[in-house]
Amino acid sequence: MKETMKKYAERIESNEINPNIQYDNQSSGLILDPRMEAVPLEILGFGIYRLETNNINRKTQEKEVVLVPQDGEFEVEVNGKKFQGKRSGGVFSSTPGESNASALYIPCHATFSLRGNGEIAFFEAPALKEKPPFFLPTEEVKALSRGDWVWRRDVTPLISPKDASTNLIVGETYNPPGFWSGTPLHQHDGQSDESDHEEVYYHRFHLRKRMEDQFGPYGVQLLMDGKNLMKAFLIGDRSIFAIPGGCHPVVASPTSELLYLWGLAGRGDELTMRDIPEFLHLKSFENIFGELERDETKKVLSEERLRSFCKTYAFTKEQSGLLAVMLKEKGYEIK
Repeated sequence: MKETMKKYAERIESNEINPNIQYDNQSSGLILDPRMEAVPLEILGFGIYRLETNNINRKTQEKEVVLVPQDGEFEVEVNGKKFQGKRSGGVFSSTPGESNASALYIPCHATFSLRGNGEIAFFEAPALKEKPPFFLPTEEVKALSRGDWVWRRDVTPLISPKDASTNLIVGETYNPPGFWSGTPLHQHDGQSDESDHEEVYYHRFHLRKRMEDQFGPYGVQLLMDGKNLMKAFLIGDRSIFAIPGGCHPVVASPTSELLYLWGLAGRGDELTMRDIPEFLHLKSFENIFGELERDETKKVLSEERLRSFCKTYAFTKEQSGLLAVMLKEKGYEIK
């Protein structure tokens, strides 16, 4: 959000505040509390409930809550109405391109009781009005392929004001090994035609490693606005990352599968992301890649056709050169 960035950008840049928290896999409850000065958020909260022997009993008061199971089975009673679900095998038990996620929206001024086993992540934010509870079962969840080549990923929308909430927007994104998300660079800080939202990522990595491995799976999370904040953070499994605003692309290492749960909150606006103009040509590249793949021809591209693409999309000399490099890396011979 615009005001959140104004308050925290320079403090993150100077290392006074760290937006990257490593979850200890034991704590249960609210982890990112926007009321805390050391948390670079103003309205969005994030936490994890560990479901073991004790029930979680809570009143939402003026806030709305979205629960997203990470592993295990659960039963939630909201104002006397019961919901049940499970996520067996964790977040990576589905094949790429599919999702085993589910989500439960709990409105403001509600009382809920949560029991079961495993781990449930949750987001909370001020509600703008009272709505009924809403459960999205796994059978109705759809993973959507977005982007192309090394910035292709699977995005799974879960909860938004379009279907359930008044403020919170929640979903998951899967990054194949070595691939990027948040690309082309975009932001939602209330400038120009963009919405004004804070965000939180909960990073998970597929742990195909031995205990004696030196590093294990990892990725890099960037946070930058091109002015006062230009930072990179090493992330691992269960990194929790607060995003006050700015651009926030993330990349998985070539040996790591990354899936991250994301949640946004603002003032109830529909999420509208503004692409940074200097990276917009990547979306045009996606159109060209798609057209070439639909041709079903041999991977031979004439220089004349390449020039035609560049002219059609009004690419600069530098952008045209980048396109040629990418096409060659994708296996096309240009002659």
